[in-house]
Amino acid sequence: MAKQFKVVAVTSSRNSFGLLGFVMVARDGEAVQAAGNDIVAGEYPRGSIVSLRGDALDGLTDLGFEIPEYLPECPPRVAAKVWA
Repeated sequence: MAKQFKVVAVTSSRNSFGLLGFVMVARDGEAVQAAGNDIVAGEYPRGSIVSLRGDALDGLTDLGFEIPEYLPECPPRVAAKVWA
């Protein structure tokens, strides 16, 4: 079964490789960040849903994101507000 993550933030500045930063939160509070190019940004803008199967980091890489990593778990109240 796929786990859904909502894109809650996309940076307006780019890293030294020209990639934008993305932060995503699942309903259960799991949080990840990754970098993406303009194509990825067009497919997954802020507020969009990213469905991932298996390990979230592998799934993000499969979708074209780069440098994925886990973030500390999002507090339940914040996750609930993101998904409200």
